[in-house]
Amino acid sequence: MGILDIASGASVWRGYSYYKSGKILAKQQLSETKFTGTVSGSNHAQYEVFIDIEHPRKSHCNCPHADGKRIVCKHQVALFFSCFPEEAEKYYRDVLEYEAEEERQQEELDEKIIAYIHSLSKRELEDTLYDILYSGESWVFDKFVREHID
Repeated sequence: MGILDIASGASVWRGYSYYKSGKILAKQQLSETKFTGTVSGSNHAQYEVFIDIEHPRKSHCNCPHADGKRIVCKHQVALFFSCFPEEAEKYYRDVLEYEAEEERQQEELDEKIIAYIHSLSKRELEDTLYDILYSGESWVFDKFVREHID
């Protein structure tokens, strides 16, 4: 299990953003698997970061989010990406592929919904609309009925 595996999705995305924004002020390789660095954070704060890619739970950062905790923060991820830029590019490619797949699935769903709506008779459409307006959330009724009858 690596740094990216134990970090939250938000920390990985923000860490990637920090990496791309050049917020890694200094870095040093201590061994084959250990790195240290200084990362610029919010409000120009600077955080001291240590990552151990062999034992990621031993990594640490003195930021308020991670200090004293065994979690991986965005500063640790940013340092990781700075030390391993090919991992940053792989991560970004994976994000783009995921987004493209999500978009493809949404388009497929939209086509199915349109086909379903076109398959309904006028009476079936009316019944469905009544059901949605009177059995659904009150905001639906307010939005689609009250606005047009007041």
